[in-house]
Amino acid sequence: MTSVRLRVSLLTISSLFGFFISIPTHSPVFPKPAVKAAFTRSPQTPHSRSVAPPLLTATSVYILDLHSQTTLLAIKPNLRLPPASLTKIMTALVALDYYNPDTLLQVEGGPRSVGAKAELVKDDLITVRDALYALLVPSGNDAAVTLAENFPGGYRKFVEKMNVKVASLGLANTNFVNVSGVDSPNHFTSVYDITMLAKQALDRPLLKSIVSTRKITLKSEKGNIYPLITTNLLLGRPGVLGIKTGWTPQAGECLVTLVDRNGHPIIISLLGSKDRFGETEKLINWVYTNFSWE
Repeated sequence: MTSVRLRVSLLTISSLFGFFISIPTHSPVFPKPAVKAAFTRSPQTPHSRSVAPPLLTATSVYILDLHSQTTLLAIKPNLRLPPASLTKIMTALVALDYYNPDTLLQVEGGPRSVGAKAELVKDDLITVRDALYALLVPSGNDAAVTLAENFPGGYRKFVEKMNVKVASLGLANTNFVNVSGVDSPNHFTSVYDITMLAKQALDRPLLKSIVSTRKITLKSEKGNIYPLITTNLLLGRPGVLGIKTGWTPQAGECLVTLVDRNGHPIIISLLGSKDRFGETEKLINWVYTNFSWE
């Protein structure tokens, strides 16, 4: 009996031993995940074909390639000149730094402003978003005043904030004394500085959308209707996406333009022109004829 039990135990041990040694001793092999190469594509650099730029009446000009941050043309880029309603680019930036776009503003002294207006009705209630449309599409001085008057501390504090932002951006040739661009000895910018402000505006999706708007009709909280039409005659031309017009007797014709053709966006800024739209068109054609991107 003992021998039988011994044989059974040996068989059992052998079976167990056979079971264990049949188990693979190596780790299971799973397919390795595909690894994609990670790299950053450098922006294409514009190369000049040495075509001379057109003759211009503008006092100063600055053209910037947005992707590569390359200066394509600079004529007196740091000369201090009156910006007229290009001022409203900064007015819009400061407004969005503080206000929520849905905040309601009361129209107070805006209707008494001079120059271009959106014809806002006194004591009306409009959102900040609509005030920005009224500011940038028809270049409404009344909208600029409305944004400033509703600011904590009022109009004067709003202008202070404009200059605080100028300093924070390191713009050495800009100073503002009003929100709409009325001529004043201490109210000035340069084509380089205004281009940098335009870049800031394009980083705000709401402002980028507004400056490309040709026509829109707004309805205030009190039911007043405001049909707005852009002052920018180039909007709608191939590749033209904004940005802002300006004119006063002292400043002459001013214009900042965003153009994008074939995926190559540029900003063209003119101050002190006698034909801002015609000269900007010449410069657009010159840029995309003269430069190739590689």
